[in-house]
Amino acid sequence: MSGKLSIDLDGRDPASLGSGSTRRFADRKRNRHGRGRRGPMLLAPMPGARTRAERFEDLLIESAERLADRWGERVTSIDFRILMVPNAKVLERARAEGTRVPWATNRSARPGRPERITLYRRPIEEACVHGPELLPELVHFSIVEQLADLWAMDPQAIDPEYGIWGAGPGA
Repeated sequence: MSGKLSIDLDGRDPASLGSGSTRRFADRKRNRHGRGRRGPMLLAPMPGARTRAERFEDLLIESAERLADRWGERVTSIDFRILMVPNAKVLERARAEGTRVPWATNRSARPGRPERITLYRRPIEEACVHGPELLPELVHFSIVEQLADLWAMDPQAIDPEYGIWGAGPGA
């Protein structure tokens, strides 16, 4: 057997091997244990690959679409927002009124600004920590309550299914 046997493990040019340059970790094709890079566990289009914030946003959109089927332009013109937690001003107002941390707030329309409903993700998620299956209902009921406050209507008039939640058989 004549010649030298060479194996290209890292794809670098053999002339640069003696130069003393080092590779960054991200440039390596395999980690030091030889297992290679690890990819995402779920592909992006799979439902489990969505973050909690994205799933919460999906619930908001689903609820708004459900109400838009009934109320049309009145709901689609509203500016819906999601914040992680209420800001200090909202918390101070709740503390002064002696109420709990709000799940949502609203702002009526002004010239050049549409009506706004802001949902606070963490307080709503904390309210259903023992039953995550309640999250879609809590998001929807929060929106219905804010619409009822904005439009000075009864929540039952906004959504006839409001208040049925939690009513067991025979209730």
